[in-house]
This record gives sequence, structure tokens and C-alpha cells, in this order.
Amino acid sequence: MAKGILFVLSGPSGAGKGTALKKVFKKLDNLEYSVSATTRKPRKGEIEGKNYFFKTDEEFNSMLQNGELLEHVEKYGNRYGTVKSFIEEALNKGKDIILEIETVGAEKIKNMDFEQVRIFLTPSSIADLIYRLSARNTETEDWRAERLRLGKEELKCAYDYDYIVVNDDLHKAVEELVAIITAERCRVKRNLQKIKNILQE
Repeated sequence: MAKGILFVLSGPSGAGKGTALKKVFKKLDNLEYSVSATTRKPRKGEIEGKNYFFKTDEEFNSMLQNGELLEHVEKYGNRYGTVKSFIEEALNKGKDIILEIETVGAEKIKNMDFEQVRIFLTPSSIADLIYRLSARNTETEDWRAERLRLGKEELKCAYDYDYIVVNDDLHKAVEELVAIITAERCRVKRNLQKIKNILQE
């Protein structure tokens, strides 16, 4: 069985990563979302084990000490980490997995043994990013200002990715994400067994 593909998706807060991914998952099979661990409190509607593995500081520290996290980052006063076993198990089962991750975390796993396809999702402009953050009404003005500052820094990281998708039209952005994933699945190097099977017929 061929190993799955690890897709790394990054972009500034407010780029619409979560919204776009929900629609991508409805269009593609054999695709799994990487569930991260976090010390952040659950938001309304979030489900343990589906959106995040919600951890106390003590539990998060234990995971770090035991080498259970591929990377971790502190942002907005909370910690987030990629659960190593979750990624490995999915890939070994031949499942493609999408890791929605901050640019700092993506940089940490860039040179690890996992073959990665890196995608950067972004609004079309800083003005659009400001509008989206303001429209959320889920954080204080100070938090929105901090998210904007970090967002501008994250945008500079787009050069380090394989693909960029501009999310100024959600339908178009979703179609582009689906196209990228489909194209990567069709690469010859990932389908050598299919070629052998065809030749043997």
C-alpha cells in the first residue's frame, strides 16, 4: 500500500482556512484532517478529537517531554502542537492528510522525513484581512490587532510554499485546493504500482 500524502496548509488568521477545508472534504475521499493538541479552551461547537485535542498545560507538557509532538508553537497566549502518532498512523494507512498549521510550525517540520505538499492560503489584500478579522467579533480589539500584526508577518512566508491560493472567492479557492490535491495524487512517482499493474495485463 502506498503511503498517504501530507498536505500542509498555512495562512494568516482570517484567510478562511477552516471554511475552505470543510468544503474540500465534501468533494474528496480518502482525506483526513490532522487534529492538533491545544491548551486553548474549546469554542462553541468545537468537539474533542475532531477540532482539537484539548489539553491542560500539564498534559501538554507531558506530551512534549515524551516526544509526542512533531512541533509546537505558542500563539495568542495558547499552545498548539502536531500529534506525531496521528500523522504517522494516517499516512501509513494510505490516507492523505491535511495539516492546517501556523507558518512557524510548518517551518519546523519542513525538513522532517515526511514528504510534504505545502499550500499557502491568503486573502487578496491586507485590507481584506483587516475586514475579516473585524467581522469575526470573537476577540477583543487588542487581539485583533495582534492577529493582524502576525498575519502580515505570516504573509511574508508564502515564498516558502509550493502553491498559493488567493481566497477572494471561496468557491474558486476551494476548486483550486481540490485541483492541487488531485494533481498531486496523480504524480507518476505516487502511482508506480498502477503502471506495473497496467503493463502486466
